[in-house]
Amino acid sequence: MNRDHVLKIAVESYWADGPTGVSINEISRRAGVSKPGIYREFGNEDGLKQAALIAYQATILAPLVDVLTDDVPFGQALQALTDFVLLDHKAHGLPDGCLQVTMCRSKDDLGMLARKSADKFREQTLCGLEQWIERAKSKGQFASNIPSRTAALYIDAQIASAMELQKQGAAQDELEHVFKLALSVFS
Repeated sequence: MNRDHVLKIAVESYWADGPTGVSINEISRRAGVSKPGIYREFGNEDGLKQAALIAYQATILAPLVDVLTDDVPFGQALQALTDFVLLDHKAHGLPDGCLQVTMCRSKDDLGMLARKSADKFREQTLCGLEQWIERAKSKGQFASNIPSRTAALYIDAQIASAMELQKQGAAQDELEHVFKLALSVFS
């Protein structure tokens, strides 16, 4: 069994259909591998979901981490964040929405491993946002009267909302207007 192939299929399946919208039997069928083979490799369905989420975070969400850690002016980083969020998924052959957001929103239906991974990455993202904002404050590029955690939570919520709108089928131009309006508070 090719682990990377199974993970690719699992990521695509959970991303497109939701983590509770596709069974391990269906992933087994889509990947062309046996269900016992998946269990041997990942332990159980929770282990597969956790591995798929980790793979998603390491590949699809890597540019977000880059935006938050690059030492560029805040306005330039905010534009890079906007470009990342507003990526036209259809044009790139990707499912709409965000697997991380979907898993966080449905975490009560996830096993302990997947839930912990979703929570851990969300907290890492919030910390990354806070550090990004703190760097911008130290350079006088961000309002010092806005608590960094509050701003981080706000930006995280706007990203999640944009991904949800995209998943619901909002037109790309509508999504762009809504997201840019939400972030205009920082201009």
